[in-house]
Amino acid sequence: MPSSQRTSMTLVNRSDTSLKLYWLDLKGNLRPYSVIPPNGHVSQATYIGHNWIVMTGDLHCVGIFSAAPISIAFF
Repeated sequence: MPSSQRTSMTLVNRSDTSLKLYWLDLKGNLRPYSVIPPNGHVSQATYIGHNWIVMTGDLHCVGIFSAAPISIAFF
């Protein structure tokens, strides 16, 4: 369950293609946030328990996760 406690996460893209980061809002809608460049990374502020999805440009899901006090994801 989402909380009001702030956290941040770092996402590292080890692939040779751009990835897109989406927040799954509290109503279940996908909200675009960032593009993670090939071999790049993005830091994102969020709240513990918020759900995030990483997809390729053609909307193939690469990962789904819930933000934690310390979040680092590698794709």
